[in-house]
Amino acid sequence: MTPLSIAPLESTSPTAAAEMAICGLRAGLSSCKDADAWVLHDPRLWLGIAFHSLMEKARRGLAGAALQSAWNEIVERLVQEAGSHQFDRRFASTARWPNYYLVEERAVSAATELATRSHAVLGVFPTSEYQLNYGTERKLVARSGRLIGRPDRFNKRAVTDYKSNLPDQTTAIGSEIFRRNRRQVQIYAAMIAEAAGYWPQKGILAAASGDLIEFELNPAECDAEADRAVYDLEAWNRKLASACQPADIASPSAQACQNCRFKLLCPAFWPWLAQRQTADMPQNNVAVSGRLKYVQLGNDRDVQTVVLADPTASVPQITTASLVTRRSIHGDLSQNPVGAECRIVGAELRRDWRLVADLHTLLMPTDQLPEIVIRPDTMRPPNKVRLA
Repeated sequence: MTPLSIAPLESTSPTAAAEMAICGLRAGLSSCKDADAWVLHDPRLWLGIAFHSLMEKARRGLAGAALQSAWNEIVERLVQEAGSHQFDRRFASTARWPNYYLVEERAVSAATELATRSHAVLGVFPTSEYQLNYGTERKLVARSGRLIGRPDRFNKRAVTDYKSNLPDQTTAIGSEIFRRNRRQVQIYAAMIAEAAGYWPQKGILAAASGDLIEFELNPAECDAEADRAVYDLEAWNRKLASACQPADIASPSAQACQNCRFKLLCPAFWPWLAQRQTADMPQNNVAVSGRLKYVQLGNDRDVQTVVLADPTASVPQITTASLVTRRSIHGDLSQNPVGAECRIVGAELRRDWRLVADLHTLLMPTDQLPEIVIRPDTMRPPNKVRLA
């Protein structure tokens, strides 16, 4: 199995800047394209991509029945991508995408309404001016090439960042997530100002549900965040240069780890969890490691009950981890030997302390996970880095 390599970066992005502020290892894995194969993605984010891609086509003049066809094409592409991913293939049917049909109806309706106005908007500006003042996933370069990113959408009024769901600012973690999201948008605004010559007035966080969070953009604050992102990049590269192993650049904590998408393969999280015994993480996103005690197949040969002995869990009072899963969704563990080390992430804990698996649960023997290695002498150029 090919190791996942983390190397110094020539540039950063608004997303990478947010990751660096949380955990250096998380930032390194975020910049590694191959690590994406080990992440379960959220279909709500795909719905947001499809919705706003259709709206952009309507802005550019697509109308009528062609809008439904365009929606189908966008979704089919996303379905094909999901089907080729080892974890995302469980979402290769839109029937498993939350509120898919409601979002589809809303998207086509909103795009149809927008299409009636798009011709007049496009007629106001010459094509060259439209391309300068408007952008959808357009690559921007700023700070002498040290900042590179693709805002989801921007114009003179606002820069919009699409999210799978919006943070609940009434909670501590939701407030922290909003702060991170806001900072990403601020950095995008500074990049737009440098590349396009104007400042968007507002920042917008948008979900496919139609919910929005809007906030004002202050140019001085945005510039400061962009400068800090470049400073953090340089500090991250220095820390990587002195690291002997991936855990040396990690910052495991309950706040940093509970929503980390790389938890399954992280070499720092599991030792930290074993030392803590309980990480005070939410009961709807439980992480457990242990030795495989047995696997019992159900009558349909698809359902499997996986039992782990001597578990280490992110919530207390789990002495034996028993989880009912489906081989067609979560993978077949019946061929693994007794005693094999296994990891579970994304499970839910019921009131009776039993674990429950759903479509967001991952289960994997540790010997099937890739090694993560540090390559401090290999600079990764921008075209080899996952952009925001």
